[in-house]
Amino acid sequence: MQISPSERESSQLDTGSLEMACQQLREIGYVILKSVFEPGWIAELFDQYLDQAKYKYGKQWPNNHGGISPPMKEPFLDPLIVQNPFAMQILKMALGDNFFSYLPYGNNTAWPNCSIQHIHRDAGHLFPDTPYVLPMTKAVINIPLVDFTEKNGATEVWPSSHLMVDRPEDNQLSLEKRVQSLASVRMLIPAGSLVIRDMRCWHRGMPNKTAQPRPMLALVYFRRFHHEPDNSTIFRYTLPQDNWQALPDISKNIYRFNQPCKPD
Repeated sequence: MQISPSERESSQLDTGSLEMACQQLREIGYVILKSVFEPGWIAELFDQYLDQAKYKYGKQWPNNHGGISPPMKEPFLDPLIVQNPFAMQILKMALGDNFFSYLPYGNNTAWPNCSIQHIHRDAGHLFPDTPYVLPMTKAVINIPLVDFTEKNGATEVWPSSHLMVDRPEDNQLSLEKRVQSLASVRMLIPAGSLVIRDMRCWHRGMPNKTAQPRPMLALVYFRRFHHEPDNSTIFRYTLPQDNWQALPDISKNIYRFNQPCKPD
C-alpha cells in the first residue's frame, strides 16, 4: 500500500486505506505500507545503527542472521518508531484497545555472507492442539533501514500461512516439506517502509550477497492479556527516568511495563 499525500500530511490512514490494511493483515498475514518515512531520516537512522554495530563488532561482522537491540535513546526512541501513527491505527483495530509492547525492541539483520534461514514462525497458535485459528494476538512491526532486494536477502514469506494449523501429523514434517506446494513471496520493499506481520506467518531470512548489512527494526506488540502483572519475573528492563519522561503519553501507555520504579 502506498501512503497518499493527504494521509501523510494528517499522519492518519483514511477509512478505506485502514479497512484495506486490516483486511490484508487478517487474510494474508501481513501488510506493507510503502515509503512511510522520509528517505533522509531513514538514511541517518541506518548510519546510527551502523555506528552501534561497529562499536559492538568492530571490523568483523557476524556472518549470520541476528542484530543488535538499538540503544533506548534518540533517535531510536523517536515517536515515529515507537508509536508510529499509521501502525497504531492498524494495531488498535487488530489487537484491540490497550495493547502493549516492551522495550528495548529488536532488530533483524542479514549480515554479509549469511546463509539461508530455516522456515519458522515467530509465534505459535494459542491453542495448538485444536483445529481452530483465532484472531491475531501478537504482531511485529518491521522498519527496513535499507532497500530490501533479492541480492541483500529480502525476507521470504508464505502468504496466509498464519491460518495454517499444526495437526499432529503435520508436526512430523519439517516446514520445508510442508511448503513445497505453496507459493511464497519476497518482501522487495524500499527503505523506510513499514511492515506489520502476524507473528504466526511462516517466513525465513535469505542470504545477503552484498558487503552491506541489511537491517530492519523489529517491534513486537501484544494483546493486553499476554502480560501477567502478578508475575514479577516476566520482564525487568526499565527505562531511565529522563528517557521515560521524554516519551509522549501514548508511548508511556504502550510501554507501561518499562516504567521506572518510583522512588521510596
